[in-house]
Amino acid sequence: MKATTLVQRYGSPLYVYDLTAADRSAAALRRELPDGSILFYSLKANPHPEVVRALRAAGCRAEISSTGELDAALLAGHAPADCLYTGPGKTAAELAHAFDRGVTLFSAESPGDLDRIGTAAGAHGVTARCLLRINGTTGAGSAGLRMTGTASQFGFDLETAADWTERIADAEHVEPVGLHLFSLTNAGDEDSLLRELLANVRTAARLRDTYGTPVRLLDLGGGFAHPYAVPGTRPAYPRLRSALEEALDRDFPTWRTGDVEIAFESGRHLGGACGRLLTTVTDVKESRGRTFVVLDAGVNTLGGLAGLRRLPPVRAVPVSPDDADGSAVSADFDVSTDPDGPTDPDGPTASATPADTPRPLSLVGPLCTPSDTLAHDIPLPLPRPGDLLAVPNTGAYGLSASLLAFLSRPAPAEVAVRDGRVVSATVLELVRTPAGRPAGPSPADRARAVLPVLAAHAAHVDAEARFPVESLDALRDSGLMGLLVPVDRGGLGGGLADLVEVAQLLASACLSTAMIWAMHCQQVDVLVRHGAPELLDDLLPRIAQGRTHLGSITSEKQTGGHLFTSAAPLRETPDGLLVERDAPIVTGGAFADGFLVTMRDTEETSARRVTLVYVAREQADVEVGGGWNPLGMRGTHSVALRLTALVPEHHVIGVRGEFAAVATAGLIPLGHIGWAACWLGAARAAVSGLVAVLRSPRRPGSIDLTSDLVAERIATLRTDLELVRAYLDLAQREITEIRATGADPAAAPVQIHLNTLKVTAARLCHQVADRCVQLAGLGLGYRADSPLPLERHLRDLRSASLNYADDRLLTATGTLCLADRAVRLLGDAPSG
Repeated sequence: MKATTLVQRYGSPLYVYDLTAADRSAAALRRELPDGSILFYSLKANPHPEVVRALRAAGCRAEISSTGELDAALLAGHAPADCLYTGPGKTAAELAHAFDRGVTLFSAESPGDLDRIGTAAGAHGVTARCLLRINGTTGAGSAGLRMTGTASQFGFDLETAADWTERIADAEHVEPVGLHLFSLTNAGDEDSLLRELLANVRTAARLRDTYGTPVRLLDLGGGFAHPYAVPGTRPAYPRLRSALEEALDRDFPTWRTGDVEIAFESGRHLGGACGRLLTTVTDVKESRGRTFVVLDAGVNTLGGLAGLRRLPPVRAVPVSPDDADGSAVSADFDVSTDPDGPTDPDGPTASATPADTPRPLSLVGPLCTPSDTLAHDIPLPLPRPGDLLAVPNTGAYGLSASLLAFLSRPAPAEVAVRDGRVVSATVLELVRTPAGRPAGPSPADRARAVLPVLAAHAAHVDAEARFPVESLDALRDSGLMGLLVPVDRGGLGGGLADLVEVAQLLASACLSTAMIWAMHCQQVDVLVRHGAPELLDDLLPRIAQGRTHLGSITSEKQTGGHLFTSAAPLRETPDGLLVERDAPIVTGGAFADGFLVTMRDTEETSARRVTLVYVAREQADVEVGGGWNPLGMRGTHSVALRLTALVPEHHVIGVRGEFAAVATAGLIPLGHIGWAACWLGAARAAVSGLVAVLRSPRRPGSIDLTSDLVAERIATLRTDLELVRAYLDLAQREITEIRATGADPAAAPVQIHLNTLKVTAARLCHQVADRCVQLAGLGLGYRADSPLPLERHLRDLRSASLNYADDRLLTATGTLCLADRAVRLLGDAPSG
C-alpha cells in the first residue's frame, strides 16, 4: 500500500511497521548464531503488539524489563515461560505482577535483587529460575553504548565473585541456573562484537570452573547493530557463528547436546528495519542564511532516547508516489514531478524531487523548543509544504523512545502491514488514572472477563435458590475481591467510581452475585478505613488474593432491623472477646470466610453503644439455620445464622461502642451507592435486552415500533435509567469529595442524599423492570422460560425496596429535612 494512501487514511505523522522485514531480520540473525541458540527479542526496542507477535512467530522469545512489557508480550501470544525478566530495579509490586502471570525466569543483578526475587517467589509458592548477570572487568570491543566493564548498576562485579558466589547459595526460593552477560549494544563492527562475545564465553567458563557457578543456560547478550533513522541495511556477521561454536566447543563441550542452552538478545537488529516514520512538511522558511523545513513530527515522535543525550543525526528522505509498497527512497532518487501539483487537496502528497540541486536543510519539529531538531544541514532537494517525507530504520527505539508526553501532542498512529495489507492500525494514548493503581487490566475489564461465568450460571442459581459458587470463584480469581484494598496490601487500589462501574457490569449478568460482591466491598472499605494495623497486615492480603470473602452480621430479631442498636453483648474473657450472636438473615452467610459483626459493647451499656468486630470463620462455631426460598434474589442465599467465637482485642473495628461513626462514614455510603449501582445494572440489562429484541427479527408481532405508545414507553424506560444514573454519579462524587477533604459525612444534607439515592434507585429500577415486562408482553416478558430474563429481573428488583426498607429511610429523611434549613440539594455547592 502506498505511503500517501496510508497517511490519507490514518493521518500524519505515522509509523509504519513492515512485519515481513522483521521476519527477514530474525531469519538472518538466526543463520549467524550458533546452531540451536535461543533468541530473545528485547521489547524495549519496540513493544508494539504486532511487531512482538511477528517476532514470536519467527521463533523469538521475549526479554522484558517492566510490567508493561510483560503485558505486551503476553498480549502478543508469548507464554510466561517464554519470558526473561531483566533489569536492575525490580520492585516487589513488579515481581508480584510477574509471578501472578506465571513468569519464572529472571536475571538477577545483585544479591539484593536476588533476595527480592526469592521473597516474591516464596510468597507465590514457587521457585524462581535465575540467571546471574555479570559485570565483567574489561571491554573487549568498541560499542555504541557500553553496559558493563566499569562501575555499574548492572550485574554482579566479576572481581568480587568470591564473595557473592557464597552468598547466592543461601538465597531462598531461587534456583541459579546460569549466567547473563550483556556488556554492550550497537557494536561498531563484527570484530568488536566477536571479541566481546568470545570474552563473555571465557568469563562464564571461569566462573563455572573457579566457583562452581551453575551454567545450564548461558545468555551471552547481544550488541547486534543496526542503522537508526538513516538509510542503510543491518550489518552481516558471517564469521560469528563458526567462531562462537569453536569457543563453545572448547569451554562448554556439551552445549550441542543441550546440557547448556545458549541464548542471545536483540532489539534494534531485529526491529530496526521494519519501521519508518512518515511525516508531512508543514512549512519551509529562511532564517539568516539557513533553510528550515518544519515537520509535523519532532522529538516527541522520533526522540531516539533524546532524554539520555543519545539523539543521533536523523536524515529524512522523500517517498516516491509511484512506490507501490511505500518504501523509502534515497534523496537522489529520480522521482518524476507532477507539473500541476498535488491531485488530492485533502491529503499530503509524496515529495517530488524538484529541479534544483540538493541544499543544506535543517529538519525541525513542531514543538516550542529549539531542541526539537531532527537533522542539521543535511543535503536534500527543497521540499514544499504538504510534501511527505519518510525516516527509515525507525522500527526500534522510535515512538517508545521519544518524548511522547512533551507538549501533550497526540501520538502518531502506528500501522502494521504485511504483504501490502494493513494488519492493524492503533494509536497509543497517555491517560491519567488514579494514582496507586497497579498495572494490568482495569477493574472494568476484569469484570467483563468474568461476565460469561456469571451469565452461564445465573438461571440455575435462581432456579435452585443456591449460592453462586462458580461466580464467586471467578471473582476470587479476578482480583476484584480486592478492588478497595490498597495497592501496598496487594489490592487494586480502586475507588468508589470503580465500585459503581464494576457493580453495574456484574449485575447485568447476575444481580445476586453483584449484590454479594458489593456487600463484601462494603465490609472491605470499613476494614481499610478503621481496622487495626495488626488485623490489616494479616487480612487485607488474603482479601486481595481472593481467599477471604466477607459477610455482614448486623440484623437482630430484638432490634427490629435498627442498624445502630444491638442486644447481644460483647463479653471479655481471659482468652479474648466472646462473640455470641444470632442473626435472622445473613447474605451468603453459609459461604463467607469471615464476618463483620455488630455487638452491644458490654452487658452493662446501652443498646446504642455498638461495637463492630471481625470474626474469621476458622475462629468460630457457625450454625446455619432455616432455608432460603424467596421470590427474588434467590442466589444471595440469605440464611439465618448463629455464631460463637473468641477473638483478640485487635479484631475490634474502630473505637469500641462507636459503631455509629463507622457506619455513617463507610457502611451506609458504600451500601447505598453499591446497591444502587447493582440495581441500575440489572435494570439497564433488562432495557438493553428488550431493545435488542425489538430491533431484531424476533420482535413479537404485537409490538408496533411505529406506535406512539411504544415510543413513549421506551422513552420512559430510558428516562428512569438516566435519572438513577445521574443521581448515583452525583452521590458517588459527593462521598468521594467528602473523603478527600475530611468533611463530615454525617451532615444532614449528605445523609438525605444517600437515603434519597437508595429509595429512588430501588423504586425506579423496579419500575423499569415492570414496564419492560409490560412492553414485552406475556410471551416474551412474563414467562419464566423466556430467552429474555425479564421475569427474573422483575423478581430480583422487587427486593430493592425491602433491602433496608424504604419507609424506614423516608422516616429518617423527613426528620433530617428539618435540620437542613438551607435545603441543600445534591450537586449544590457546600454552604460556607
